[in-house]
Amino acid sequence: MKNIKFILGFSLIAIFFIVACSKEDSTNIETTQLKVSDFNKIGEIHNSFLTNVKDNFEIIETLTNEQEKIEAIYQFNKDFVTSLDISATEKNLLIADLDKTKSLVKEDVLISKSFGIALNNKYYSKNQENEENLFDIIENLKTDGKINNESYQILNSLSNDLKANYEGSLSDNQLKINVQSLINDFNNAGYSENSEGVMVGTVLSISISSIEWWEQNPDALDNLASRSNVSNKALIAPWLAADLVGAAWGGATGAIASYAGTGEVNWTAVGIGAASGAISGSTGAIGKIASWLF
Repeated sequence: MKNIKFILGFSLIAIFFIVACSKEDSTNIETTQLKVSDFNKIGEIHNSFLTNVKDNFEIIETLTNEQEKIEAIYQFNKDFVTSLDISATEKNLLIADLDKTKSLVKEDVLISKSFGIALNNKYYSKNQENEENLFDIIENLKTDGKINNESYQILNSLSNDLKANYEGSLSDNQLKINVQSLINDFNNAGYSENSEGVMVGTVLSISISSIEWWEQNPDALDNLASRSNVSNKALIAPWLAADLVGAAWGGATGAIASYAGTGEVNWTAVGIGAASGAISGSTGAIGKIASWLF
């Protein structure tokens, strides 16, 4: 009888220990599953660049050369990096990536690289530099096994929505609804830390943050509206798409470049690349800069 009681007691303790460990493991798994909210800081940083350009960038009237203007914008954004509450390593990565993506400040460059089309909506299978566009790059990431099917579906859906928004067939409001739906898909996908989820989550965080910023700052397009004799609201859609697509392009191309350089993908660095692409694209969307460049 004593043996039976001992065995029963030991069994109950063992079961309790196993259940407790299972709960602890489950908790650990839950805490490592990524949510888009984990990347809110990057979305906020992106918006701070937009606000800084809108409020503080001063047009340099003496500059007439396009490349010099692009360099001046890059230097302005580069200087702002020093004020950010991020690590020195992240600052260096961001500065380097801003240099790589600085040409995206030009709408025609960004749209050509992203959608493979010219500003007059004439379609090309490749852009004028014969580079792969955003859809090609996402396809290659999936084919090469760098991203899973969930990431492929999210990035592809986002890119199609941005293209439709840019062309005027998808409203800003519907774009926001669609992005929020993609955020829900991401949150339910169970991405782990140090995975492709870092890049996808960063892109989605920047996307929703950017949409909210443009909703609150339609006056950022004042210069363009006065030149075009149309309302700011009518102008927002194509510039909003140009802003968001910079994040997708920066992240996707960063993943390709990271793998080509090391044989592995540094997803944290790729997340920084997504931020830089969005910052460069969004800077060009600010009315006074777009007006100056064109």
